[in-house]
Amino acid sequence: MKFVIALVAIFVLTAVNGEDRLNLTEDQKLRALQYSAICLEQEKSTTQAAVALMKGQFNGLDKNAKCFVNCFLEKAGFIKDGAVQSSVIMAKLGPNVGEDKLKSIMSKCNNLKGNDNCETAFILYECYYKEHAAVL
Repeated sequence: MKFVIALVAIFVLTAVNGEDRLNLTEDQKLRALQYSAICLEQEKSTTQAAVALMKGQFNGLDKNAKCFVNCFLEKAGFIKDGAVQSSVIMAKLGPNVGEDKLKSIMSKCNNLKGNDNCETAFILYECYYKEHAAVL
C-alpha cells in the first residue's frame, strides 16, 4: 500500500508542479501531497481513480473515489460536513484565479448536493473542474 501512496504522491506532485496557472506555494503543494496520500489510504481508493480525477475523467468512479474527493476537500477546508466553505475557497483560490472568475464558478457550483457528503464533494469537484480546470 505504501508503494501505491508513493506513486500517487509522485503523480500529484508532478501535476501540481506542472500547474503553473495556480501559482501554488511550496507549502500548498506539500499539503496537497499530504492530503492526497492520507485520503487515498483512508478511503481505500485506487491510483487509477486518483489519476482519472486529476484528468477530469468522472465516469465510472466508485464510492471510494468519491469519498477520496470528500476527504481531500475537507482537509483543504473547502467543505465541512458536506457544506461548501465559500470564504475558505475565496481566500485560498481567489488570489490565484481571480475573485470575479471564482465568484462566477461558485455561483454555478456551490449549491449542488448529492445523496451524501461523498457524492456532494464529487459533484462539486466535477463542477469546479468543468467550469475552470485550472482552479483545481
